[in-house]
Amino acid sequence: MDKKYADKIVTEYMQKIFGFALSKLMNTDKAEELASRIIFDVYISLLKTDSVQNIDGYIYRVASNVYARFVDEEARGRYIALDEAGIICEHDFTLDFEKNEDYIRLRREISYLGKTQREIIVMQYFDRLKQNEIAKRLNIPLGTVKWHLHDARKQIKNKLEGKKMNENVKGTLGVKPVKLNMGMSGNAPDGKNTSYYLAKLISQNIAYSAYHEPKTITEIAEELGVSAAFIEDEVEYLEEYGFIDKVAGGKYQTNIFIREPSQEASTRKHELYKKYAKILRDKYVPLIFDALRDYKSKKIYSPEDDINFLMWSAVAYCCRNKLVADYDYDSISRYRVKRKDGGDYIALAWIDDGIKYSYDFKKYNVPNNMTRMEKHTHSWQLTSYYDSRTEDYMDNKGEDYEYLYEHITGKITKTPENADKYKRLFDKGYLVTKGDAEYVNMIISANSESDFTKFLPGMTAELKAIGDELNAEILKLETVPAHMQDLHRASCSNSLCDQNMVAYVFELLVEDGTLKPLTDAQKQSVCTIMFCDTLPQ
Repeated sequence: MDKKYADKIVTEYMQKIFGFALSKLMNTDKAEELASRIIFDVYISLLKTDSVQNIDGYIYRVASNVYARFVDEEARGRYIALDEAGIICEHDFTLDFEKNEDYIRLRREISYLGKTQREIIVMQYFDRLKQNEIAKRLNIPLGTVKWHLHDARKQIKNKLEGKKMNENVKGTLGVKPVKLNMGMSGNAPDGKNTSYYLAKLISQNIAYSAYHEPKTITEIAEELGVSAAFIEDEVEYLEEYGFIDKVAGGKYQTNIFIREPSQEASTRKHELYKKYAKILRDKYVPLIFDALRDYKSKKIYSPEDDINFLMWSAVAYCCRNKLVADYDYDSISRYRVKRKDGGDYIALAWIDDGIKYSYDFKKYNVPNNMTRMEKHTHSWQLTSYYDSRTEDYMDNKGEDYEYLYEHITGKITKTPENADKYKRLFDKGYLVTKGDAEYVNMIISANSESDFTKFLPGMTAELKAIGDELNAEILKLETVPAHMQDLHRASCSNSLCDQNMVAYVFELLVEDGTLKPLTDAQKQSVCTIMFCDTLPQ
């Protein structure tokens, strides 16, 4: 056979021959030796024959005979080279070892390796490069190449020998992926918070897989049941924006506070909140009413002079802002992460695992309150079961409050160029038409927020003791990974002013008639307070 043609055949089959050798020996060092012997015998025999009708069958027969001699050598300690020229076999060489279960397992285990180790293994055993050539190509020290080869071989060997088979590791996320609901505590630019960066299901499961304990990319890939190549870029992306941290040993740890509710814990928490909401209704809410009976003298505006509407917002605001223990006011904010895009927030998530709650979960689930700081206005808003707003925080735009301020101060009027601004204000319910008149439909204080809070009752010694009791009970309900325990303790240090507690207090106040039902117009802007220097006329 022509040497050029023989070279072409050997080059084409080199990778498959090495795969055949690995599938037989399960040892990368011995497979490398066996493969080199097969390639040598195939090449010599091809040069000595005129033509081959079935290349697959021919090479398979040569490989099988060399393997048999190799096994005999292992037993006897010797090697005899034989010329297999002219042997014809109808067996399909390629299909035989590519369908072999061990070979399939081998390919899968190689795919789970991290990028660098995967590249080195391919270059060493498939591209037949020497170690110093690999080092030069990857621009890394020769010693690093040797270490990666050793570690990769050990990993593959252990898994193929059953010490750590992929079938036996967790791997549940590949079969049953989790779905995360996401939020944040802090500030995110242009709405790019946790839900923006973890919109894809694979991103969520990468994050969850490395949450309870640090993992390498290989271990994350195994957990997800995918090749490491499919997640490397995503891990790098999440690390870049602060959602995953690289820790010792080339491992990654998720920096998102992931809550994992259980049936028992959620039921117990519901019972605790109902109990302590009654205490707030009896011991704290009356103080709020007393403080705001003469609200007009305090430069506070309530639409149509409706004190009931004011009290809805005041109760929510006080429960969220005035029941914070003074000694731990910044307990949560110190865990914020400053992100590449300018964000400064704690990334939050919880697992949507289909828990069947013994109560109406949506009724008591309140997203965190939102603040917007603009040139002339500062606003505060809390969305709950009792309003008609969506929970989309991106629709709560600071510019809307600026438009309302411009309207109040007469800087804009209903002219065509301001049509979009007015449409927005009416759509949001911040301006309302009633008969032939219209009015501003929002609580407005002509005080700074700090001055506004001075009118409101704060944490008494009795309430602080009650809050400490609740904190201790809530802390016991959930177990979190070691790297999240400090944040967890901080998050449980002010349970009395948890946003969900507001819903429990509202429920009691509506039931006993302290708070009257809201009109459709009021439901659009309830629990929204704007701080500026001018009140509506």
